[in-house]
Amino acid sequence: MNRGEVYRFNYLWGHEAARGRTGSQKIRRVCLMMQIGDWLYLFPFTSLEPQPEVRGERLYVEIPEIEKRRVGLSLEKPSYLVLDDYNKVRSDELYDFESLTPSGSLSLRFMEEVGRRFQKAVREKRAIRGRTRR
Repeated sequence: MNRGEVYRFNYLWGHEAARGRTGSQKIRRVCLMMQIGDWLYLFPFTSLEPQPEVRGERLYVEIPEIEKRRVGLSLEKPSYLVLDDYNKVRSDELYDFESLTPSGSLSLRFMEEVGRRFQKAVREKRAIRGRTRR
């Protein structure tokens, strides 16, 4: 598994976990953003523009058409990569993946842009919710 690859995964949103859910309502595409040690950090795609919450403005990027083509997202509607919500899984516990074959990969240039935006948010101490999946 490599940074920027897109997989289908049983993603658990922060708002679902807050309500006590332990599994997702549907399989969705996620991007492998980083690996730290044995942990993979997966960030979700959505076709609904993330809306501000009580804690403030959401952190996300709209996916350009060329990147949507690379990973098999619909060209008919907008797609967003959410950066303030992630799932963390061990690289040897990949139970929630529909498949370990990626549907494509985001370009290095786009991943660098996303990485800069994420790093800036971390420096600004923006709220980023993550959950460890086991």
